[in-house]
Amino acid sequence: MTWETLIARYQQHLEILNQSPRTQATVRSYLALWRVFTDEIKLTDAQAVTTGTMLDFQRWLFYRPTTRNPQRGIASQNNVLICLKSFFALLQQEGVITGNPAGALVLARQPQTLPRNILTPQEARKIIETPDTGTLIGYRDRTIFEVLYATGLRKGELMNLTVADVNLEEELLRINGGKGAKDRVTPLTRVACSFLENYLKAIRPELLGGRQSDRLFISRRGRPMAKNTVGQMVEKYAKLSKVKKHVTCHLWRHSCATHLLKNQANLRHVQEMLGHHSLATTERFLHLTITDLKQAHRRCHPREKGVE
Repeated sequence: MTWETLIARYQQHLEILNQSPRTQATVRSYLALWRVFTDEIKLTDAQAVTTGTMLDFQRWLFYRPTTRNPQRGIASQNNVLICLKSFFALLQQEGVITGNPAGALVLARQPQTLPRNILTPQEARKIIETPDTGTLIGYRDRTIFEVLYATGLRKGELMNLTVADVNLEEELLRINGGKGAKDRVTPLTRVACSFLENYLKAIRPELLGGRQSDRLFISRRGRPMAKNTVGQMVEKYAKLSKVKKHVTCHLWRHSCATHLLKNQANLRHVQEMLGHHSLATTERFLHLTITDLKQAHRRCHPREKGVE
């Protein structure tokens, strides 16, 4: 069988396992890299793939640049290799090959990095209060900021929200089809609820102008917001507010998590709110409260007290 046939069977396997469309698209991109490699070395037979072949691919992947960087990140490399392990495991189960040539691959050690920037509560408030709420778009943007900061939503999750996802009475927001195709419910702040209520009653109908849409946040023409609109909006208001940090939608997510943990929120509650699969992902934000560490150091270290 050709590689195209085998990859199509693997894609069908993912559909049967009810993997999300996003996961399936990511797998396609990973297997496309494998196809580039096999074309370069003129490898057409799956049975001819050995552990040595996979080690060559791992080396090839390490040095292959991406569209943004001269070298692929460690996490990305590992994800591609994990995909290949799963792909060949299925071929082995179906009897196409006798063993899994990718099974012995050792993944690269992945460094435990921290987000480089986190907004302080003062910076967050400064940006949030920048939009001109006397205009339709300004009020919409202020509402978006309030929701982002209240919930730590991902950009895609925010853009996919519908009016039905908002429960003002219970002060809750439903997120459908988050990362990993998981639904969750997250609390809203009272401030966010206040802005959402006014937005739904007065601002959104004006933006719709008689059109129909179930999306919560819409463009000035009453249509779903374009893919890059929210990111551009976040950058614009950060510059207008004079905050000297590279502000992205994900930075708001990180800031929300860090501020909650700094104020003694339960780690598992924050994990649930952000939709993290692993508690270890949420634990990263515990290391960001360096201000508290500095204060404790100054308060307790003998040299800071003048004691030798």
